[in-house]
Amino acid sequence: MSDTTHQPLTSRQPLTASAEPTHGGGLADRTGAVIAATGEVITEGVRYGIVIAQLTAAGLKLALLSDRVTGTYDYVEKCARSVDRLADQAEALAVDRDTIGEHRDAAVVMRSVLAEAEAMAAELADLSTSFQVAAAAHEADYGPVADAANAMPVEMADRQFYSNR
Repeated sequence: MSDTTHQPLTSRQPLTASAEPTHGGGLADRTGAVIAATGEVITEGVRYGIVIAQLTAAGLKLALLSDRVTGTYDYVEKCARSVDRLADQAEALAVDRDTIGEHRDAAVVMRSVLAEAEAMAAELADLSTSFQVAAAAHEADYGPVADAANAMPVEMADRQFYSNR
């Protein structure tokens, strides 16, 4: 195994090539899909528990995605250090300056994306927290109503009756 094909030090795995964010979407598309999937459930006649479950699931998915981005960040940072070490070794062995320069340039490129990846992971974590807060707020607002409706001694009226209120 070469110095540049190592695994991250953490238990988090880097993004695979198919899951890498691209300028054309990637992360935004997946985040939008999570939000859209949550929105699909919020239709006429939705049940309280489904909304709570979907908000919680979206929050967890975003937290996991944030963790994967952070894992990738750690992996790229380790790769940049490794490439710097290789450039230092090449320099000590009197390898041509172009090869050494290419290694140093590669490390610079790797580091240039780290700040963006770190910001992306932080935004995903914030969005995840927002979904968790929304789930808790929904539960606080409608939990007592759902409990009262479930505890009614009579059958609930048709949902259309309530939709005009």
